[in-house]
Amino acid sequence: MKSRSIQILAILSVVAGATRVATAAEPASPWSLSISGGDSVDEFGSLRTPRTTDFTDLGTLDPTLTGTTGTLRLDKLKYEDLFRRRFDTGLELDYTFNDNLQSFGRFGYTSLGGRTTTIGQLDGASFDSPAAVRARWADADNTSFELGSRYFWSTGSDWRPFAGLAIGATHLDGMRATLTSADLPTDLNNLRFTRSGTVFSQSLQTGVEYTPSPALGLRFGVDVDHVGRPHDTDDPQLESLGYGPNDQAHSMWSIPVSIAANYRF
Repeated sequence: MKSRSIQILAILSVVAGATRVATAAEPASPWSLSISGGDSVDEFGSLRTPRTTDFTDLGTLDPTLTGTTGTLRLDKLKYEDLFRRRFDTGLELDYTFNDNLQSFGRFGYTSLGGRTTTIGQLDGASFDSPAAVRARWADADNTSFELGSRYFWSTGSDWRPFAGLAIGATHLDGMRATLTSADLPTDLNNLRFTRSGTVFSQSLQTGVEYTPSPALGLRFGVDVDHVGRPHDTDDPQLESLGYGPNDQAHSMWSIPVSIAANYRF
């Protein structure tokens, strides 16, 4: 995981250790509050499929190339190549029914940093050689709210493995990029690949919880998250690149790893 995420996990661990000493004598309660931090170890899904478009007039991309023929080849746009996850964090309210069953409501926040990547190449009759097409992706922030439950297996110790599931909704920022190429005198600015909107999301999780006192716990978890297909746009600049109305974005999968400090009040 990235250094920022390691720092988050270290801070949570220190805070949790200090809280253990301060709250060891506090009574147990069915209600608890958790704060978590982490990172994603992998992501899957694509924003667009590969595309090859032949132009009889590249003036549709740049007026200075009017009358020039050419071919634009765009690669598959995979989410993991377009953004880097800066950090994940979450706040969760839990209710424990018994030693084995717990329900929760969770608010999550994910900060994504836009990358600058090569997404294809442009070739033209008047070009000496194909030129790389690069995209500068804008940052994006996503928020989510999910309801779920966990089942804990008793082990006779402070360590208990668990499995859980959650369903809810995620609000996605719009995905925007600026395209540049050595053979395009003018950049294609602020292309809107998706628009902001809310989609359904689901999560499966497993991990282990460490409960050193009735008032405090640490939860180490690995999730498999699925976020529905982002909302498409009708940006005319995308159409000029050869993307048609049927070129829709795909849903996203990720595998977040997190640590949560759980305080029972």
